[in-house]
Amino acid sequence: MIDALFAHAFLTDDDVADLISTKAGLARDLLQRPTRICDLRLSLEAYEAVLVEIEDHFHIEIDDMVGADCDTLGTLMDRLKARVARPTVLPRRAA
Repeated sequence: MIDALFAHAFLTDDDVADLISTKAGLARDLLQRPTRICDLRLSLEAYEAVLVEIEDHFHIEIDDMVGADCDTLGTLMDRLKARVARPTVLPRRAA
């Protein structure tokens, strides 16, 4: 089964913004990197739903304090993306 939110094996800014938009019912165009998180007025339930969605899809665990000291959406996005390891491509050996 392919998850409609994640068409790839890594997390992007757009993924995080789309999740927040979906889970919190916020307009997607409001969710830009410089946006202050406190200005979004996210409910705790919406924030937790975003984290759970990321955890479930990428099979990782995100601690509850991951965004506690993030002032902007960009900082939160970077912190979440750091938790999801980007796949590495090993160089091919010459035959």
